[in-house]
Amino acid sequence: MRGRAGDTSPWGLRLVHAGVFLALAAVPLGAAFPEWRHVLGALSRPFHAGEPPRWLLLVASVSAAVGAARLLVGLAGRRSAPLWASAAVLAGVAVTLATGRTPPAERSEQRANLAFLASARSVHLEMVRQLQDSAEVPVEPGPWQAALERAWREDARVRDRAFQPVPPRVVRVAEPEARAERAVPGDLWLFVTPDGVSFSLRVVGLEAGQPVLLRDDTGGPLVLRGLFNPDLPDAEPSAPLLP
Repeated sequence: MRGRAGDTSPWGLRLVHAGVFLALAAVPLGAAFPEWRHVLGALSRPFHAGEPPRWLLLVASVSAAVGAARLLVGLAGRRSAPLWASAAVLAGVAVTLATGRTPPAERSEQRANLAFLASARSVHLEMVRQLQDSAEVPVEPGPWQAALERAWREDARVRDRAFQPVPPRVVRVAEPEARAERAVPGDLWLFVTPDGVSFSLRVVGLEAGQPVLLRDDTGGPLVLRGLFNPDLPDAEPSAPLLP
């Protein structure tokens, strides 16, 4: 087949050429379909769970789609397609094979919420131990923030519409039932008494792209509490929520 779009070639040869390269184009297009779906879902919501799209895979699908479209135009016009159309398809396939072998980690709001809760429970356990050891916990949020960052799980991944990661935050509230001015998935809302002898934690999760307080089995907000009790035995490590 000649390389100039203006050249003609036998119909059978053009049909075989187009069929082969259209089949090849299906590889990057199929591999990139979940990524495009993730992009559209992420842009339609304030927050989303999981890793960002694999941009190289998206570029590969666009390259393959452009090449395939040009091949179809040439086939319909009974003229040979330019070499760049075939090259674009091959480039898309090559990039897909190089970057798309390993699927991304699960993009699941449920898994992110479990990871938020697991991190919160680690902070809760650490502060209960401190409460029992010293009869008080820090009143300022700084030590709580440090504890949350130590306990933060890699699978507690949340990003905004710009695909920027949302960092973990401890937000102190004035009353046990008070709400923070702005809720962000992964937040820990902290209430601690002025004397530091009791505290409560509420966890902000993610539901349909919106920040929501995680709830317990009764449907009420899930609250992790701590209260100094000299007769309380040492706290036992909690069972892991996620593998």
